Amino acid sequence: MSTHFRPWKIDETHLLPARVQDYVPADHLSRFIVGLVRENLDLSRLVGSYTSALGQPPFSPWMMTALLLTAYASGLYSSRRIAKACIERADFMLIVAGDPPDFRTISDFRKRHLQALASLFVQVLKLAEKAGLVKLGHVALDGTKIKANASKHKAMSYDRMKKREVELQAEVDAWLAAAQAADAEEDKLYGDKRGDELPDWVADKQKRLDKIRAAKAELEAEAKAAAEEETRRREEAERKRIAESRKKNGRTQGAAQLHRPGQPRAVDQGRLHPGVQCASRRRCRGADHRRP
Repeated sequence: MSTHFRPWKIDETHLLPARVQDYVPADHLSRFIVGLVRENLDLSRLVGSYTSALGQPPFSPWMMTALLLTAYASGLYSSRRIAKACIERADFMLIVAGDPPDFRTISDFRKRHLQALASLFVQVLKLAEKAGLVKLGHVALDGTKIKANASKHKAMSYDRMKKREVELQAEVDAWLAAAQAADAEEDKLYGDKRGDELPDWVADKQKRLDKIRAAKAELEAEAKAAAEEETRRREEAERKRIAESRKKNGRTQGAAQLHRPGQPRAVDQGRLHPGVQCASRRRCRGADHRRP
């Protein structure tokens, strides 16, 4: 019985282009952070640092802030890995809206706005925690506990609030330190490259087919040579085994002939048994005495 599968419509053209948002659930972390950044954060400090209208327009500070916040909250610190996610992961593609920045742009944005971003990220964590979230990405919050305490005491104590702010600041500082360390290490390894570049022939269908075809032929030739070598080794081992067996059997047969039961050994040829020799000597002596 034949098996039927769902069609793989990889080459099908969509009559109406789908929005990137359509591929990301409404309750996804990236959607929450994008809404939070667009609707609740004051980015005037970042925006005010851009004064020149010359050259290529910079990326939106709102987009870049949402991108870094989503990445760091997801445990993604390397600018190269973030840039790669912008073209591979639907949640990151949603944020950049089909216009992904390269890894150097991401790294430079973090360095340029380090202090402002640290303050904004702490603000986001405090808002999420106050709203009752237990987690923001991989960052554990105690929003449920805070909400329960607030219902009992109506407000968090000042000391507790300051202590929690220090804890959240330490979390954000760890993010930024991890990002700086990751970029420094990868810059040392890859320089101005991404580090995951593939050869040019990968993008050309005919060149790709030729390369794969040649590689397949080489693998088949290597497999054939390996099989022939394995056969040769087995035959050689079998010849050695047979030779050793014949040599061993020859020694065994020779020893059996030399020590065959009932036959005198070579060293005893021409000799009589000691008892027979004694009897013969006595008869000979008696015959001598009886002579006239």
